[in-house]
Amino acid sequence: MLLNYTIIALRNLRKNSTFSFINIFGLATGLAVALLITQYVRFELSYEHGNPLADRVVRLSMDYMNGGTVDAQDAETYPPIAARALREMNEVESYARAYPLRNRLSAMQIGDRYYQLSNVYAVDSSFFRMFNYPLVRGKAGGIFGRPREAVLTETMARTYFNTLDVVGKTIKVPRSNSSILVEIVGVVPDSPANTHLKFDMVLSYPTMLSDFGESEDNWNNNSAYTYLQLTNRTTQEAFTQSLEAFTARLLREKRFQNERVVAQKIGDIHLYSHKTFETEANGDPRSVYLLLGVAILVLLGAFVNYVNLTTARALDRAREVGVRKAVGSNQRQIRMQVLVETVLVNLLAGGLAVGIVAMLETSFIDITGLPESFTVLADAFFWKSAVAFLLCSVLLSGFYPAIVLASFEPVKVLKGNFSTSVKGAFLRKSLVVFQFAVTLILLVQTVVVYKQVKYMREQELGLNIDHTLVVKAPVGADIRPDYSAFRQMLLEQSQVKGVSFSGTVPGMGTAGMGTTTGVNLSGAAQKTYYNYHITAIDTSFIDQMSIRLLAGKNFDATTRLGFPDTTDRQLIVNMETLRLWEIKTPQEAIGKRVDLWGNQATIRAVVDNYHYDSPKVPHIPIIHLYSPRFDRYASVKFAPGNPAEQLTALKRVYEANFPYSPFTYFFLDSEYDKQYKTEDRFRQVFGFLTIIAVVISCLGLFGLATFTASKRTKEIGIRKVIGATTGDLVVLLSREYFKLIIVAIAIGLPVTYFLASAWLDNYATRASLTPYLFFGPALTMLLMVLVSIGMKTIATALLDPVKSLRSE
Repeated sequence: MLLNYTIIALRNLRKNSTFSFINIFGLATGLAVALLITQYVRFELSYEHGNPLADRVVRLSMDYMNGGTVDAQDAETYPPIAARALREMNEVESYARAYPLRNRLSAMQIGDRYYQLSNVYAVDSSFFRMFNYPLVRGKAGGIFGRPREAVLTETMARTYFNTLDVVGKTIKVPRSNSSILVEIVGVVPDSPANTHLKFDMVLSYPTMLSDFGESEDNWNNNSAYTYLQLTNRTTQEAFTQSLEAFTARLLREKRFQNERVVAQKIGDIHLYSHKTFETEANGDPRSVYLLLGVAILVLLGAFVNYVNLTTARALDRAREVGVRKAVGSNQRQIRMQVLVETVLVNLLAGGLAVGIVAMLETSFIDITGLPESFTVLADAFFWKSAVAFLLCSVLLSGFYPAIVLASFEPVKVLKGNFSTSVKGAFLRKSLVVFQFAVTLILLVQTVVVYKQVKYMREQELGLNIDHTLVVKAPVGADIRPDYSAFRQMLLEQSQVKGVSFSGTVPGMGTAGMGTTTGVNLSGAAQKTYYNYHITAIDTSFIDQMSIRLLAGKNFDATTRLGFPDTTDRQLIVNMETLRLWEIKTPQEAIGKRVDLWGNQATIRAVVDNYHYDSPKVPHIPIIHLYSPRFDRYASVKFAPGNPAEQLTALKRVYEANFPYSPFTYFFLDSEYDKQYKTEDRFRQVFGFLTIIAVVISCLGLFGLATFTASKRTKEIGIRKVIGATTGDLVVLLSREYFKLIIVAIAIGLPVTYFLASAWLDNYATRASLTPYLFFGPALTMLLMVLVSIGMKTIATALLDPVKSLRSE
């Protein structure tokens, strides 16, 4: 019996090839999109899932309080907090600290060569167990109990030693005036792509105490990531209460002021934590779930097409069903026949979907920013998802058509008295309205996302980052005697317009800046505890970056160093800082004294606000201190010209001054543009999904128009005979569908306005919602509908009326 059902199903598919193509292609596209987006969402939600202790490990962080409100949140904490928590909180079983060495250690020396490093931390010995890093070389017992021990990842070991057998080897770690020898005591697997804390090398935490000037009782510098492993019996409520009491004790002891310690599960960090000094740029749960929702809507659109076309063709299948019932078939057998056809269509669609996924896999990984090692087809979850989606597709797309076709009464059908029901027609119309309302919403959201990204990129940044090459400071030697010669050699190049040194540069985020709270005007009646960002610049930075000086004088060669001097500091602040200090004009601020780190400093100048980060976030309060040293970055401003030649010239000068150090550089405008990476990826993925939704919707409408035209061919012939024009016939055949699209637009516009407004509220600088953002996509959708329907209706209207009258 099943074989008979399959043969009949294949005949029907071949007989109605146009409808079969629309159904199979539509379902395949919807399934492919749903499978790809599901893989992306699964990866975003999988962070820390490879760690068996993830549910019991929390990260402590600091909230900066200004009165009763949270002014800022810092992912790092004070190093002594970890040991105190273990001693005083019964819920804590162990702790591990990860001290980032981003500004203290940027290279290592092997033989006579230096290599740049990134993602280096000093960690406690418990780190490897807590984060599930088994040693593939070396012994875990007693590891990291002594200073000057290191563990490399497998990739680092192979890259720099060409083998994993590196235990016992030493590497030289340069310091500002000396270097230390560090012994390699182990090798661990590479950090998984779905962990928030990735590293290339870790040092033993005792190295911080012996060689990096850290103290186990340092309550002045919150620069460590602190993780606590909770006991099995700990409840969230009990831990929260205990942590609040712990914070209260530290406040009473004046270990810190106007701060509080908070905790979050490490599995929540990637999507739900956006604090300062995060280990990496985290994801956005709204974008993740929004893309998943859109993918489901696209898949539902494919189901809508199948249901609409299958039920619309019920009239064609009516006599077949009537004959089957007349010769003894029951409703269960009729439903089984329809379900077999549905299963066959879905199997064909599933095979095509897998082919589409294979074709798009590389591009999809690149667009979404998934790791290069990520695979789709080799993942068992992908195939489980494919089976689950196919089962849902069979049920959702086949259940209703099977009921409709099985319900035909054979006597009425065979007498020619059958007609489609009002309920069935209403359902099809409702599904068309739903499908195109969703399509309109997606079109508008795509335009809004594109407009917002374009709007942010067109904003005035308050500084000039064009034609600027940034080179990192050399490593491996004391660089202070060399910086002036390096600067002078660069200025002698004909295309170089200026050179400036700074602690960080715009576009790199605030992780390279210092932060401090409790900075107030001397003698202020009311103290505030806002969070201020601090950076070191030289005398050329403000002019070279074209930052507008509003009042006062720039730093000059006579200015005392901002670091490490503790007295007579001079500051250049921005307007956002003045706003927090309630100073009304830049001129009024010049010469005022400020309490900073237990000493007084003088406001030397005020600059206009500029976007250190992109315009998607508000201006931050910035305090500039003076430093002429080439400790971090040199920004070289070139005249417009050939970037390749300019880069060659810069590299030549660098290597002449620092032959022992690798040359590392980036273009400042390109680095700054990376801040829009998240929005660009979201725009591309969202746009791709929108295009797929439009294609599926138009295919479905084309199928319905084709079926309608074929059923009214004789009517069209009669109308032409009595004088109807082609235009009249196109209007006649299209009128019903245009009414449905107008209803879809009326429903979709208010919904998409609400969604667009809510999405734009996430940005400090946002584009305005003008009417053309909504009516432009609406008109575009009407045009697409006209093309979809018109291709068939015009062809039908142009038929010879004699042939039309013979068609039935």
